[in-house]
Amino acid sequence: MPTITTLHVKMEGFTAFFRHPLTITGTQISLPCPPYSTLLGMLSAIAGMVITPADTRIGFEFKCSSKDIEIEKTDRLSLSKGVLTRHREGQGIIKRYIYFRPELDLYVTNLELEQAFLSPVSTPSFGRSQDIAWIKKVEKVQLTEMQSGKIGPTLIPEIKMNIPSLLVRCPEWFENNIEGRTRLAGTFGFYQGLLPTTKERFAVTMKNLYHPSNLADSDNVIYLHQWL
Repeated sequence: MPTITTLHVKMEGFTAFFRHPLTITGTQISLPCPPYSTLLGMLSAIAGMVITPADTRIGFEFKCSSKDIEIEKTDRLSLSKGVLTRHREGQGIIKRYIYFRPELDLYVTNLELEQAFLSPVSTPSFGRSQDIAWIKKVEKVQLTEMQSGKIGPTLIPEIKMNIPSLLVRCPEWFENNIEGRTRLAGTFGFYQGLLPTTKERFAVTMKNLYHPSNLADSDNVIYLHQWL
C-alpha cells in the first residue's frame, strides 16, 4: 500500500467554538468539528503566513469531554448621526454551545511546517481568539492508504448512514489577499460531521482513508482531505 510521511500535531485547549454559518442571532450553535477553513486559518497563524490548499493536505480528529451552554456579556452599540455610541440599554447577553476540554489530532502533509509548530508565530485557537490552544506533540508519522477502516470525529464529504452526525455546508477556505476588503469565501462543500463527544469509531469505505503509524489498531484510519 502507498505511504505518505506527514506531521502529526497533538493540540489541546480549555474550550472550543466553531460558529455555524446559519446562526447569526439567538443561541449560537457550534459546528461538530472545525471546518477546513478554520484549520487553514490556524495553520496560517502558527506559521505567520497565509497557508492555502495548495500548500498542504489536512486530516484530523477532534474530540472533547463535554458540550454545554456558555453565557457571555456583549457590548451593544448604536449609530447616531454617523457616530457609534454605547446602546442606551447597556450590555447584552448571548448564549452559545461550546465544547469543553477539546483535543485535536492534526495531520499535515507539508513537512516544512514542522518548525512553525515547534515555534509558533501566533497563539493557535479553537475558533475564537479566547479559545486558546496549545501544542502538546509534534512528530512525523507514516500514513498508509486503506480502502476501508474505522474513523473517529472528523469531517467527511460523503454521507454514511451508520454514523451519528450533523450535515454541514461551509467554505473550504477564504481569500484574504486584497488589503482593505472583506474576505471572499472559496469553494463550498457538503460534509458529514461526526460528533466530538462520540467515543466510538465507525466503519466506512471511501477514498482518501489512511492508517497513521501512531495508531495501534490497524483498523483505525483518518480521512485525509482532498481539496475541492
